[in-house]
Amino acid sequence: MKKIFYYVALIVVSSIVAVTYYYYPRTVSFELAKEIPLPNETFDRRDYIGFQYVENEFWLFFYLVDYYETRPNVNPKPKGYEKAFVQQLAEDFDFESYDYLITYQKTLSKLQYSPYLTKEKDDIYFDKRTPLIPTWNKAEADKVYIYRIKKNDHFRAPGP
Repeated sequence: MKKIFYYVALIVVSSIVAVTYYYYPRTVSFELAKEIPLPNETFDRRDYIGFQYVENEFWLFFYLVDYYETRPNVNPKPKGYEKAFVQQLAEDFDFESYDYLITYQKTLSKLQYSPYLTKEKDDIYFDKRTPLIPTWNKAEADKVYIYRIKKNDHFRAPGP
């Protein structure tokens, strides 16, 4: 009788732990690293629902400069930041200790992850890194925000 009780208790506790691990969202702490003005008056990315995950200087240049230069099918072609401006930003950032998140015209409220959030809010099933799921503040602004989180090779931006 005691053996059956222990097996039932083990199954119940294991189930609670498994469900908690799957559904309970873990929070990632972040801080505002830089608030920069928009590159021009016509720049508008309010409809972009995610953020750009920057691991090194290459990706900073790609998302702020090169991305806009390589879009041949968009008319009129959007204009990004000047290379000298982004170079100055890159010198201010510590890519050895931190990863950076670029958000366009909205501020982050929370960053979370869990297997459940990955299944529900991410469409990139083949990338084994963990997507960070953002929660946004309601207010919109005419600025680009760059947040920093501790360096981690396991995180990425969520998929489309």
